[in-house]
Amino acid sequence: MTVAKTRRCRTCPPQTTDHDWLLTIDAEVMEQVSDTEYEARLTHCAACPFQQQNTCLKCGCYVSYRARLATKYCPVNVW
Repeated sequence: MTVAKTRRCRTCPPQTTDHDWLLTIDAEVMEQVSDTEYEARLTHCAACPFQQQNTCLKCGCYVSYRARLATKYCPVNVW
């Protein structure tokens, strides 16, 4: 599967090309929140002391990835 070969691990620093792997892998099988809800989640995360360089220090996920998926939640229960 070519998509799996291009996916980067979550410990790698984010790059501009990393935005596409979410859309090609998980968007096909996982429900996403609306754009409005996504932006609200990102706003909360931007003010969070556990967010560092687009990574959640509580769970280790990319903030933009976790905030987009409807099945995910904030590990400190903000959203």
